Amino acid sequence: MDLTKKYNANPDLTALAQSDKLQLLYRQSFPAIFISLFNASLLTILLWPAQDHRILLTWFGILAVTSTARMILFIRYKKAAPEASDVLRWEKPFFITLILSSLVWGVGCVLIMPPDSLVHQAVIFYFLIGMSGGAISVYSAHRTMTLATIAAVLLPITGYSLIQGEFIFVLTAIGAIVFFLSAIHATKLLGLAMHQNFLMTHQLKLSKEKAERLARIDDLTGLFNRRAFYEYGEILANSSQRSKNELAMILMDIDNFKAINDRYGHAAGDAALKQIGQILLKRLRKSDIYARIGGEEFGMLLPLTSLEKAAQLAEELRQVIASTPVSYENDSFTITASFGVTSDTCNIDALVRQADLAMYQSKDSGRNTVVCNK
Repeated sequence: MDLTKKYNANPDLTALAQSDKLQLLYRQSFPAIFISLFNASLLTILLWPAQDHRILLTWFGILAVTSTARMILFIRYKKAAPEASDVLRWEKPFFITLILSSLVWGVGCVLIMPPDSLVHQAVIFYFLIGMSGGAISVYSAHRTMTLATIAAVLLPITGYSLIQGEFIFVLTAIGAIVFFLSAIHATKLLGLAMHQNFLMTHQLKLSKEKAERLARIDDLTGLFNRRAFYEYGEILANSSQRSKNELAMILMDIDNFKAINDRYGHAAGDAALKQIGQILLKRLRKSDIYARIGGEEFGMLLPLTSLEKAAQLAEELRQVIASTPVSYENDSFTITASFGVTSDTCNIDALVRQADLAMYQSKDSGRNTVVCNK
């Protein structure tokens, strides 16, 4: 399967690839402005003995104006420093200023061409071919801009040569046409390879991010898993220790979970776990860290939360869980959970030990209760 077709099925990836290409254009084409002015200076000097000075200066002045417009655009772009899809808003002004400068070269060179000097006409053709070849390397990240630039530079002199009708002019026009056709083929291959490269880069990045996310997410409940709970919990606990802010922990274990699996089947147990996950997602804050850290055991870390507030939340969760039947196929059943709550400024391992002790005290006291341990 064509990789470009595969990745283009994802419009977000395609937009990111387009943004990358445009960013590359802005990075690598700024020097081309000064190269263009330098070449224009050389050409003006070379044509000075054979052409009206006012015509040459007028052409050079117009090119200087369009080049200045391009420089201002580059400066504004660098100052704005757009990222991701915002870069695409800078595509149109880039294209407009580029084509204007290219037309000044293409149309302007026909207008400044000395009619009675084949040598100077050949020099102009040489410069235009050189500018077109440079466009392939400088603007290769964007095929449309590359071809539009070459067309703006070469087509006017090609048309002029064909109109002249003389043998040498016709050969010149044929040479320009062959060059343009070869550029179409070359830019197609180069542009496709570059586009695929950008697409694959973003695809690999997304795949890596997805893999890292899956490594920290419990597939069944959609909550963090044990690994993520301890990784992020350690960061949160260290931060709380430095700032001396309380960090509360709630450990929760579904009561008689084995009996649920034995009576209704493991699919019913999975339904119960999923329901717990949905309850936690709805009831806890975005700043909290909550996870399925064992088979039927869940952990919650609550920053800037006192023991009393954490106990209140645990009691609310206990009541919601107990009063919300778990639906499974054509049946339903109720579940309860035991809670252990603690709050301190200690490390994550100490918090887990304290909350775990409280949770088992809840189990020993009859289950479906909240026990605090300071």
